[in-house]
Amino acid sequence: MAELAQVKVFRFDPKVDKEPRYETYETPYKDWAVLDVFQYIFDNLVPTLSFRYGCSGGTERCGACAVLVNGVPSFTCKKPAEEEMVIEPHPKFEVMKDLIVDFNHIKKVEKAPAVEITVDLEKCTACRDCVDFCPMLVYEIQKRNGKAVAVPVDMASCCGKTCGMCAGFCKDEAITIKYQI
Repeated sequence: MAELAQVKVFRFDPKVDKEPRYETYETPYKDWAVLDVFQYIFDNLVPTLSFRYGCSGGTERCGACAVLVNGVPSFTCKKPAEEEMVIEPHPKFEVMKDLIVDFNHIKKVEKAPAVEITVDLEKCTACRDCVDFCPMLVYEIQKRNGKAVAVPVDMASCCGKTCGMCAGFCKDEAITIKYQI
């Protein structure tokens, strides 16, 4: 039999449940992304599991699949599945159901960031690409020494290890992401 992962998943439906809970599932995981694990759970074990994805769903909403995997913000479509995982909703947004969050209701994240983001103020031209492409709303444009520049204001929400869109789309090559975990 194939090796199975132990996947502990956050479950909560505020319309029905008084408190969140965790349920543990055994799933295949070798050569799978976390999103594949979710799909397996949904298709084979629990058809009520609610999760979101956009890239392979045709809606092209990159970032829709952001969750915490073992405490680290990650995109499930790019994060390799591991033998033991705890999956929780991204803490920046209000939970709608299970792993689906409301991107319109932002909460303050009280968590140490998994990344360090550096913006080279000499190179940054405040083009807004990092602001526009970051699905987790990590950046904003601020004035620094009389110049408009991109500033990371919420590094704890960054899915840098599985995303990197800010650095990838920065035409000025002004953004560096250093991984702490």
